[in-house]
Amino acid sequence: MLKIFRSHSGFLVLILGLIGLSFLLFYNVPALSRLRSGAVGKIAGEGVSLEQFRLSRQAAEIEMALFSGGRLPRQGEVDRLLNEIAWGRLIFLAEAKRLHCVVPDDTVVRAIQALPFLQKDGKYNEELYNQFVSGFLGSRGIKGERFVEIVREGLLIDQVKLSLVAPIQVVPREVERVYRAEFGPAKILVVRLGEEQFLPSVTVTPEEVDKEMRLRASDPSLRIPEERKIAFVEFALSPEQQKLPEKERKEAEEKLLRRAEDFAVAVSREEVKKKAFFEKAKELGLPVREIGSFSEEKPPDLPGGEGAALAEAAFGLSEENPISEPLPSGAGFRVLVLKEVEPSRPRPQAELREIVRQKLTERMALEKLFERGKELAVGLRKDLAAGKSFDALLREKQLAAETLTRFVPAEPPKDLRDAAEIAFVSHLLDPGELSPFVPVPGGGMLVYLVSREAPLVPESKELLRQLEEGLRGGREQAFLEEWLTEQNRKPGYQVPRSLAAAGREEP
Repeated sequence: MLKIFRSHSGFLVLILGLIGLSFLLFYNVPALSRLRSGAVGKIAGEGVSLEQFRLSRQAAEIEMALFSGGRLPRQGEVDRLLNEIAWGRLIFLAEAKRLHCVVPDDTVVRAIQALPFLQKDGKYNEELYNQFVSGFLGSRGIKGERFVEIVREGLLIDQVKLSLVAPIQVVPREVERVYRAEFGPAKILVVRLGEEQFLPSVTVTPEEVDKEMRLRASDPSLRIPEERKIAFVEFALSPEQQKLPEKERKEAEEKLLRRAEDFAVAVSREEVKKKAFFEKAKELGLPVREIGSFSEEKPPDLPGGEGAALAEAAFGLSEENPISEPLPSGAGFRVLVLKEVEPSRPRPQAELREIVRQKLTERMALEKLFERGKELAVGLRKDLAAGKSFDALLREKQLAAETLTRFVPAEPPKDLRDAAEIAFVSHLLDPGELSPFVPVPGGGMLVYLVSREAPLVPESKELLRQLEEGLRGGREQAFLEEWLTEQNRKPGYQVPRSLAAAGREEP
């Protein structure tokens, strides 16, 4: 089944639409990770049982596994998101029931048969479906009938979403404005405030450090992070294969990937997987490379910056599932085995105290920075509204400004600091307008749009169509998010106490 996901990347696009991975974007509610009772809450006046939630959570897990290429992220990181998706599914399905939505069996069958990862030679392949059911679903204790119902639920949810967003429209003048804002070269002034400007004014007392240490006594970020040791085998193209034309090289890579997948699958089926990894590698004459202790924050140093991806994969493994899927490498593919886990542990008291002091100092400096930035934005906007020029205000308040000429938000310079944030903010402005204070890594900024020229990119029907779809999609997303929030506030919608409590936790 690993082979199916790796060789059909287009599959994700359709499957996400079919089974509702759009909840990742559309819904943001507190976690349900501490649910314990038989009834978890109410939706549309009806109680939601733990079993109902479990099945919705099961569907969410399938979505997440497919989204991540067949492997779920670590439990601690994904648990909250899976619960959010599960609760959102239940709300949409309740609305589908209220609206009497129906999805015929033949529609579900056609949707499944259209999945790209079930195609062979341009047609639906029953054998691939059986492999999917026995491999991917079977390994999760899920039958084919259940997957069919998940697809049906996704199609029902699609009907609800389409009915909800049907009134949303985008008029031509809005598209034209976005076109000019995105592609018109602009002159921009950027006023930056940095954390370092406020650090000298912060004084942290021993008593404040003591209080912070008590408040953060269970903070895992203050501990020495968990470290892992791994080993891996690499399935690499030969020097001759690396020189092949693109088509032949791609075919060679696909064969290499199948070999790596066969190795990973064979080892994963063994009872003692770690031992089997080394025995199988020896049997095939594959050199095994070992990497010593590393953490997620400090991945191993590998050529081409591959250490971060390797660390991410390594921390997705467990003692129960210590074998990775094939990971792309510079020369081919790697299969990892988790050798050893060194658990997180407390830091020495003196070291911990200094870290807490530094973090508290930085936080207090950022609080001062944000307060100053907001005050500055309000004052400057007021003065601009009174007719003062921005250049005069910069001189008056002794502010330094970075000048950007011919800045195109759709194609911001790659070497410009905070380019993405500047692009996002500037395309919302009209000439003569100043942005609110915008937090960025290490500080914040104000963006002032001096002028904007006509776009250099020729206006085309296809470009305008894409812009219109983007505008409509954003509005639909915002509308559905608000709709879900409002549903939870209605009479008959009772959020579980554990969910509400989780929502009050500090991030």
